[in-house]
Amino acid sequence: LGVLTTAAAFFGIMMNFAFMFAGTISSNPWMLLLTVFILAAGYNAGRIGGDRWVMPYIKETVFKGKFSKTADQVA
Repeated sequence: LGVLTTAAAFFGIMMNFAFMFAGTISSNPWMLLLTVFILAAGYNAGRIGGDRWVMPYIKETVFKGKFSKTADQVA
């Protein structure tokens, strides 16, 4: 569905780092490299998947208009 793709890739990298720092060396470096590419591609996830509708809603409700410009701020 593509909802919260960038956040999932970020936490996947953090979990993979935890495995690597614990001493597990198998395919984790390859997975880390692939996850970095997924994190970079996650920037475009908002154009196709569910992030297109979910992310603006989250930004609007969490930040409650902190990013909207009023007439006083523009002038």
